[in-house]
Amino acid sequence: MRRRRPNFIKRNMIAIIALIVVVLIGIAGYSIMSKNQHTHKATEPEKSITTQEGVKAPSNKLQDKEEVKPKESKQEKVKTEEKGIEKAGTVPTQDNEYSIVIDKGNFTLYLMDKGKEIKSFPVALGLNPGQKQKAGDMKTPTGDFTVDEIDDASYWKHDFGDGKGEIAGAYGPYFISLETGWDGIGIHGTHDPASIGHRVSEGCIRLNNSDLRILQKYVIPGTKVRIQE
Repeated sequence: MRRRRPNFIKRNMIAIIALIVVVLIGIAGYSIMSKNQHTHKATEPEKSITTQEGVKAPSNKLQDKEEVKPKESKQEKVKTEEKGIEKAGTVPTQDNEYSIVIDKGNFTLYLMDKGKEIKSFPVALGLNPGQKQKAGDMKTPTGDFTVDEIDDASYWKHDFGDGKGEIAGAYGPYFISLETGWDGIGIHGTHDPASIGHRVSEGCIRLNNSDLRILQKYVIPGTKVRIQE
């Protein structure tokens, strides 16, 4: 029995050493795996950031497009609204039959519905009284006429020959052209409200711009217009 003890001890020592080696290998393997996991987790935020940036990029482009997109200016908006009013206002209903009477004696324009007065506006007339006889005589013609067309006159200019040159807004927002047999006769606005109620025009009928906007809603090409002394 004494002779077998060294072999027993030797085998035990080998087993212990083997166990230690296995433990060390296990520790080393765990350490390597932990390091790899740590490295993998460390790179994940970078991938996440890249993904988020990739998502945000189209969003930024959309925002840039919205910022670059031109906005309607205040002036354009007003013009758009006026056009909308013009379109809606110049279509009388079937129950209405609008016409215009201009009385030169009292400088008044009457808006009529089936012969009944519904509105009236003060006007300015041609510089000289009486029936128009020739072009350039500064007279407003009398008679029964019709509306030829309605023009946007907001950008028109006119030189009255008084040394002041071209005047912007001389015709107001609209020019309601009349078929009178004379060129350039119509109903329009003015840059000079003080002229209303006087003989100052070259033959046209002037209204205050605010009154003209109201009148324009009721007028279409073909509307009858009577100008009387």
